[in-house]
Amino acid sequence: MSIKSNLSKRQVTGVIVLMACLHLVGCGRSDIPELGYVEGTVKIDGQPAAGKIVQFYSDEGGRAGTGVTDEEGYYYLTYVDGEEGTKVGPSTVRIVTEWPDGEPPAGESDPIPPKYNSKSDLKRDVQPGNNTFDFDLETK
Repeated sequence: MSIKSNLSKRQVTGVIVLMACLHLVGCGRSDIPELGYVEGTVKIDGQPAAGKIVQFYSDEGGRAGTGVTDEEGYYYLTYVDGEEGTKVGPSTVRIVTEWPDGEPPAGESDPIPPKYNSKSDLKRDVQPGNNTFDFDLETK
């Protein structure tokens, strides 16, 4: 014996999507690891570095904490929207220039040497609570 439903496929799909959304909202952010608040400044050859993206990649993997420097070179990290900081523990730090189109204009390259970004040797150990990490990068 079969039971015929009065619901269309569109209605069933809508109900499933609604249930999924309610599930996501109801669960909150239980998947966020322990975070430490991180702030500091970035200088290049002693001068404040504006428009630089600062990323802390946990040695354990996962999402990076990311921030952008202001005109004074100040940054703070955000893990996800509404959650400031980055994962607690050892991290590799990468600092790159923020380009308006995502890439440097033709004929230009990032003034930040690779040892601070694509081949970064910057390491910091993020602790629970507040952390201040200043970076004075040298181009020479």
